[in-house]
Amino acid sequence: MVHKARPDNSLDSILRLLQNKIGVLEDDLLKYNILNDPRFKKWQYDFKTIYGEKIVNLRLYISHSIYYLMGYSFIIEFILINEKDTLILDNHPNIFKLINDKLEKRFPNIRIFDFEYFNPVIRLLEEGHLNTCYTIIIDITEFIRSLDIQPQYLFDYLTHGIISPVIRHQAGEYYTPPFLVKKMVGEVYCFGEKVLDPCCGSGNFLIEIIKLIMNSEKTKKEKRAAINNLHGYDINPISIFATKLNFLLLLKDISPEIYLNLHALDSLFINGTDLNERFDLVIGNPPWYTFRDIESPEYQEKIKKLAEQLEIKPLPKNILNIEIASLFFYHAGNAFMRNDAKIFFVMTKGVINGSHASRFRNFNGFKNIKLWGFDKKIEKVFNIDFICLFAQKTEKKRKTIEMEIPSRSFTIKERIEDLNYFDNVNLEIQKMETLIPYSIEQKAGKIYTKKLITKEQHNELLPTRASYYKELFHKGADLNPRNLIFVKVTEMNDSIVLINPDERIFKKAKNPWTKKEFKDQKVDRENIFNVIKSTELVKFGVFDYYQVFLPLSKIDLCFNYDSLSKYSKNFYDKINKIYLDLKKETTNNLSLMDNLNRWAKLINKRQLSQIKVVYNNSGSILNSAIIQGDYIITGDLSFYDTNSLEEAFYLSAILNSPLMTKQIQIKKSSRHIFKIPLDIPIKKFNSGNNEHKKLVELGKKCHQKAQATIKEISQNNSKISKIKIQNDLNKKLERELAQIDKILLLELRS
Repeated sequence: MVHKARPDNSLDSILRLLQNKIGVLEDDLLKYNILNDPRFKKWQYDFKTIYGEKIVNLRLYISHSIYYLMGYSFIIEFILINEKDTLILDNHPNIFKLINDKLEKRFPNIRIFDFEYFNPVIRLLEEGHLNTCYTIIIDITEFIRSLDIQPQYLFDYLTHGIISPVIRHQAGEYYTPPFLVKKMVGEVYCFGEKVLDPCCGSGNFLIEIIKLIMNSEKTKKEKRAAINNLHGYDINPISIFATKLNFLLLLKDISPEIYLNLHALDSLFINGTDLNERFDLVIGNPPWYTFRDIESPEYQEKIKKLAEQLEIKPLPKNILNIEIASLFFYHAGNAFMRNDAKIFFVMTKGVINGSHASRFRNFNGFKNIKLWGFDKKIEKVFNIDFICLFAQKTEKKRKTIEMEIPSRSFTIKERIEDLNYFDNVNLEIQKMETLIPYSIEQKAGKIYTKKLITKEQHNELLPTRASYYKELFHKGADLNPRNLIFVKVTEMNDSIVLINPDERIFKKAKNPWTKKEFKDQKVDRENIFNVIKSTELVKFGVFDYYQVFLPLSKIDLCFNYDSLSKYSKNFYDKINKIYLDLKKETTNNLSLMDNLNRWAKLINKRQLSQIKVVYNNSGSILNSAIIQGDYIITGDLSFYDTNSLEEAFYLSAILNSPLMTKQIQIKKSSRHIFKIPLDIPIKKFNSGNNEHKKLVELGKKCHQKAQATIKEISQNNSKISKIKIQNDLNKKLERELAQIDKILLLELRS
């Protein structure tokens, strides 16, 4: 018996196979001057708009060439199967022309190999060069024969195996597993409907619809008409190429009368009026990336304008987090859907719980909203929390205040510990709930619908009203890129220190800020500042701090380049140049200092305060502490500066309350906390109020216990664990936190 390999476990094998041979191909193509070929340059230009300039290089071109050439192997293996013995890729000088001629004769309405990007590679192969390329194609073909996978999903598989996930995810490409596609299509497709997938990838949704059509009891004529009603768009020509191959495989017996309505285009910005059709169903998985991921300033501007036109543009503080998928959803309603038409998209969970999607959740122009959620086992397939969102188009104005959205949560019937992308599993409903916004706000004439929560959670909410302190707490300074300024200091003399990068900040560093850019650098001691980050914040305490180089005065935090010492000036010049060389084109800052002081969060009097109350801007547990002394607060914390230590203890006691954490967990988005604690009506501190005095005393007691706990753990452990400190504090502060909760509940309801 031949045992087929489980596909998902074999993806690395193809990547390794390519990595081992790609260097040879790279050298060969450079030898034949590929970089100056106009068809390579055309490929480079077109794919920069998809992946960005830094990723589009010769290695990616080779990966795409292999993918394209695998199409010929696919045709021999599954389409021209009767001529398989005579069509051998590496044993015929005109094999590619021969295959094209046979395809054109058999399927006159279908053009598969219809772009010229890879003609230079084909020409070299036909001239007897690039034998390594043939070897790779043959090896991959042999390899995929051993896989337990249906032929129509082979190019989906090859996309995962040949194109690095880092590259795919840069363009927001997260492919939908067949088991979920099947469930979604079965839920919404009706035979004969005019269907569009506006970002079709390798065509999974359209493939599933074709399978339903072909397996129906309709006549051949009805089936052909239904298939001709299927349309797919994708910005990536390689994806359209794969979809065409998959269509051909499924339709090879009736394809002479089939037309492929597949187009390589950006469906958010279609030029001209050739494709102004309206559809009964729009279905798919739009790209999962955000505004901040876009490298082109021109494209960013187009996205902003479109978001405004669609009336889903968020507040300025959330612009960078605009989810491009949300534009696809609303744009489909405007540009592609008939009245009462259906839309069903796979999207990130951020669109239902993120503050950046507040206007998206107004669902203007849509009715009959429905939502699918999934358990962690299914979510692991994407490694991102996701949902499926259904709606119908309506011409009527939506009454947001009456919003109730039915939600179904799914799990899998089968007992599988490690769910595979290609596993043939069945989904079953785990629970059903009704979701409603926790609040709806109006600002400057615009409606903002807050996170969707269950009715049960809504009943647990405390009164929602802006606290006296809402405008007095401020986000700290975004001290980025950290690899340029976070340092470990070695003493030299009273005025000069030696600095090296702080190893701690590289754990979560992202390209291009992952490199250690300096070593044993001399700077002036006056330019080393102490910094507090959220990563070391626990309840009522901070167990460590960082040091950063900043070209500022310690007296007033002013930046005066000319007053810097020789060493500090030289170092700033060095890291400023690195920053300017590596920053995104879309970043408008003219210097590193501009970036460090973005929104004036660094250079301000608040940062000079000797008493600050801080809390974390993200996470599922709200922690707070009082910071005394000369410390800069970073952007992952919010802080309030005060002259009153009593007020600080009062606020810290409230912010550390389990009651507050519970409210945060109900209200917070998937990303951030920010001002949510201050949408609870915390009253202004009153030193004459007995309840406030009790909170002050409890705050003092908790801070003392936290300091003692941190000291004890630090002395007994070489490596300090935040989890260990948190767990110990939860036990030691249990009584005090319960008292704080009791007082706070009475305060908020009075």
